[in-house]
Amino acid sequence: MVQTNQAWDWGVELRDEERSELELLRGTVAQLRRQLAQADDSVRMSRQREQDASQALRQLDEARPWQRRRVRTALRTRQLL
Repeated sequence: MVQTNQAWDWGVELRDEERSELELLRGTVAQLRRQLAQADDSVRMSRQREQDASQALRQLDEARPWQRRRVRTALRTRQLL
């Protein structure tokens, strides 16, 4: 590894083009974080909907023939049918 005596100068000022690029990158990062949060919300809602649908199918499967009409009505009320 090459040894250097140069230390990082954290107080260095950015040139105008570097500053504009940095602001653009920060804006892009913020936008991507918002999109990621929306995707996370979408995944969470989809998983909940999947669980609800699975439970609805299980209820319909377990219902006796004379109970199915009531179960279907309940599922329609919950917008699962």
